[in-house]
Amino acid sequence: MMLPSLVVAVIYREGFATMAGFVISALLCFLAGLLLAGRKPEQQNFYALEGLVFASVIWMLLSIFGSLPFLLSGHVHSFIDALFESTSGFTTTGASVLGNVEDLPHSLLFWRSFTLLIGGMGMLVFVLRFMPQFGHKGLYIMRAELPGPYSGKVESRVSSSIHLLYVIYLSMTALLVVFLAAGGVPLFDSFLLAFGAAGTGGFGIKENNLAHYASNYVQMVMATGMMVFGMNFNFFYLIAVGKWRQVRKSEELRWYLGIIAVSVALISLQLFPLYDSISRLLQDVFFTVTSVISTTAYMTVDIRSWPTFSRVVLLILMFSGAMSGSSTSGFKVARMAVFAKTIRQEIRHAINPSRNVPIQFEGHPLDKNTQRSIIYYFVCYFSVFVALLLLLSPFAKNFSGAFSAVIATLNNIGHGLDLLGPSLDYKELPQAAKLIMTIAMVMGRLEIFPVLVLFSPSTYRKT
Repeated sequence: MMLPSLVVAVIYREGFATMAGFVISALLCFLAGLLLAGRKPEQQNFYALEGLVFASVIWMLLSIFGSLPFLLSGHVHSFIDALFESTSGFTTTGASVLGNVEDLPHSLLFWRSFTLLIGGMGMLVFVLRFMPQFGHKGLYIMRAELPGPYSGKVESRVSSSIHLLYVIYLSMTALLVVFLAAGGVPLFDSFLLAFGAAGTGGFGIKENNLAHYASNYVQMVMATGMMVFGMNFNFFYLIAVGKWRQVRKSEELRWYLGIIAVSVALISLQLFPLYDSISRLLQDVFFTVTSVISTTAYMTVDIRSWPTFSRVVLLILMFSGAMSGSSTSGFKVARMAVFAKTIRQEIRHAINPSRNVPIQFEGHPLDKNTQRSIIYYFVCYFSVFVALLLLLSPFAKNFSGAFSAVIATLNNIGHGLDLLGPSLDYKELPQAAKLIMTIAMVMGRLEIFPVLVLFSPSTYRKT
């Protein structure tokens, strides 16, 4: 995966140190693979627990090896900073500890954004596609790496059609590159922006983010791209095989589009007096809403200058995230919908205890186990959120800063509402805080439980 970046370094005739950084990193990966491949495990049992541990450990190793080009090229001098940047890419967070990113070599900028593309669809699933000998083990690994309710993509990836999903994913990314280049964006920038939208991570490649291009066309192309990549990828698979009707019937899709429409309407109503042009208002709001709900966090305006109500709407979108089965993070719209329906059911039950109407979602009644698992996830998420907030609070200037840092990393959105703006980064935080946030990013990408399993003593007991 590092070879394309090395090609970029050759094309732009970058220095020996930069090229050597990628060559040495690739060789170290290859040698580590050889050493590990020669060791056969004594215990062959592989079930859900092993899948959770496998996914979390491998994602951490991916981040460590991914940090090597930053370190060995000499452009990042701290291992924690390099690890933070690498983890932010693979987890599609998009947070950065680097200063002026425009000073980085093209190859490192490419690697930085390419990790977003790799992490967006799941690295382990890509590897397992070419390693059928994993058999049933692959199912447990994919469930750990691709959590979330009604993802759809897990079922499709288990089947022989997994390659079609990757063709769709890469084709959509290539199409976005073409549209951006057609709008006057330099080809290299078009690739990096498309990688950011596809992986819904949104690494900034300019100091003033997308405002650098000053193009309404580019902003609308990116806004549409972010909204599309926030959809369930199983939809595109169904479209490719001619099953359009199943897509139209999707309840989660209606919720997703409805949330976007309502959010745009609410924020636009409040910001209306601040704009002279309605088209400009709608464009800015639509771009920001799609960027936030997809956890991409590309920015064209400074949301810190928006009124409190509008920022609260964005805060809710940060928690919700987009659809399950996409490359986004957050709670996912499906969980939000089921949770809202559960609350309505409880209210109805309180009014009329003898009435028992099951919750319907996607045309099917939900069993109690599914409802319970979603509620447990909410409880677990907020417990972890509070724990991280306590850990980061000594390093933040105020509560808002600590809160923004946690939601930005645990939800893999990259930017907060106060600590971070469109062009700020995390470089001023202490190393301990960066390490905590690095762990938070992995937890958010794998939806908490695979990482929590590593801290459970029962995981290491021999049974």
